[in-house]
Amino acid sequence: MAFSLTLIIVGALGVVGGIWLAMDKRAASIVGGVIIALLSLVPVLVGVVFLTWDTTS
Repeated sequence: MAFSLTLIIVGALGVVGGIWLAMDKRAASIVGGVIIALLSLVPVLVGVVFLTWDTTS
């Protein structure tokens, strides 16, 4: 359970960081921020799956 919560928290921080970076007006920052935010959704989704699997067993 702690592992899945850690994945969710770290992924959420990455999403927030990516959005914060994308708020810059330069094109490279926008593209990089969107890529970081989208890639950071992976640990969030994996953490949710692990948490669901852990609590239903």
